[in-house]
Formats: sequence, structure tokens, C-alpha cells
Amino acid sequence: MRIPALPPLMQQSLLATLGPAEAFSVAGADADGQAAGILPPPMPPAAQPATSVQMLVALAAAEPTAERRRKMAAAADRGLTLLERLHAELMVGTPAPERLQELVEWSESLQPPTDPNLASLQRDIEVRVRVELAKHDLRV
Repeated sequence: MRIPALPPLMQQSLLATLGPAEAFSVAGADADGQAAGILPPPMPPAAQPATSVQMLVALAAAEPTAERRRKMAAAADRGLTLLERLHAELMVGTPAPERLQELVEWSESLQPPTDPNLASLQRDIEVRVRVELAKHDLRV
């Protein structure tokens, strides 16, 4: 089967997938399959494929905004987790002082996100944390 007008690079890659390059020739080769009619063996790729760790590091370096957003979302999630723990302790009795101190530290370490949706969510969590701390006469 002949496919006319294939670019040389595509010809090489197709022939490389079929097997040894010496067994196939390009249309228009000499009768004995010499010289210009036979494609040279495909060249090995210049770079090795990246491993999953290398790929993740490269993606993190290429997407600093996505990484920053992920960290800010994780900080908001930590605030929710602390509030849930506080609620569970309040249901049993009085909360541990360590839990209240964790909430104070979380509230003090907040950085405002650049994403407006995430910023709104984080403000809501922070207000709830401040209310809970005010109930225990703690101010941030």
C-alpha cells in the first residue's frame, strides 16, 4: 500500500513501528534497494522520558499559581478540620487548650488567597474560627 506525500519524519516513525528499517524501502528506490531508497534507521530520542517524580516536579515548577492555590486550599481545609475537632470536643465536654491554641495559630498564619472564590471561603472559615475563639475569651 502506498501513501503519497508523507513527510520524512512521519515515514521514519511509521517504519520504526513496523520493525527493522532495512526491510522496508521508500517508493522510487533502485531495483536492488540501494542508497536513496532505503530510510536510515530511526534515531533514538534525544532525551529520556521523564519519570513520574521528575514530571511532577516539572509541573510544579511550571505552574506556581496552581501550587500556590493548592497550598491555600490546604490551609483552608486545615481550618475546617480544626473546627470539626473543636466541635467534637465540645460535644463531649470542654475543649482541650491545645485545640484552641491550634485555632489561634491557624488564624494568625492566614494569607489572603488571590482567587476570589477561595478568598470568600477562607473568610467564612476565619469568621467561624474567630467566633469560636471569642466564646472562649480568646482574641486573635
